[in-house]
Amino acid sequence: MIKWNKFAEDYDRKRRTPWNELVSFLYSIKREDYKFKGTNLDLGCANGRHFEVFSSEYNRIIGIDNSIEFLKIAKKRLSQNQEHNGNLHYVDLILADMAKLPVRKDTIDNIFSIAALHHIKSSKERETTFNLLNAILKPEGYLLITVWRRWQKRFRKHFIKDWIKRILLSSHKKNEIGKGLQEFGDIFVPWTNSSQNITINRFYHLYSSREFQKLLADFEIKKFEKMGGPGGKDNFFVLAKKE
Repeated sequence: MIKWNKFAEDYDRKRRTPWNELVSFLYSIKREDYKFKGTNLDLGCANGRHFEVFSSEYNRIIGIDNSIEFLKIAKKRLSQNQEHNGNLHYVDLILADMAKLPVRKDTIDNIFSIAALHHIKSSKERETTFNLLNAILKPEGYLLITVWRRWQKRFRKHFIKDWIKRILLSSHKKNEIGKGLQEFGDIFVPWTNSSQNITINRFYHLYSSREFQKLLADFEIKKFEKMGGPGGKDNFFVLAKKE
C-alpha cells in the first residue's frame, strides 16, 4: 500500500486518460448490447481514469482501491467533473483491499478490474479473491478483467530462463523466494518517478491462459482476447458471466 501511495501522483501525470485498448474493447461489447446496468465496482480504480468509460445513465460506480493517495486523486477528479457539469454524478469511493471487500453477497451487478488482479501475490490469495468476486456478484452479473499476459514478447525470454532455473537450480528458486517472487510468473517491474529521481519495483504475477481460465472456472466466459501493450497481445481482456 505504501508503495502505491508513493507513486500515485506520478502515475496520475502519466495515466490521466482512459486506456485506448479498454475503450476499444468496451465499444466492441457494447455494440452487442451489454449495458452494465445497476451497481458496478471499479476494483483497483487507482486515479479513477476509467470512471468516464464505465459510467452511464443506467448505473452507479463504486471505486475501490487500497491506496489513500490514489483515492484522493480520484476524489479530486470527481469534483472537477461535477464543476464542469460532467456525467460522473453516481460514483462513490471506498478504501479497501480487494481480498477483503466490505460488500455483501449477491449485491453487485457488474465488476470491472483493469490491470489490478495481477498484483496479487500468491495462488491461494488469487483463488480467494476470484471466489470473493463470484460471491458478491449477483446471478448473471458480469466480470470484466484485464491482466498482464505471461508469454508476451517483452518477458518471454525472462520466464523461459526462470522456469529452467527454478527446475534445475535450487539456489535460484530459494533466492527468488527470498526476494518475494514465490511462484513461476512472479516478477518485479520498475516504475521510475523522474521528478523525484526514484524507482519503485512493483510486484506482478503474469498469467498463463490456462491459469487465468482456471480461476474463472465458476464463470461463463463470453470474451477472452489478447490485446494491448507494445506487442499488441500483452494483456488478457476477459468478459465473464456469473453462472
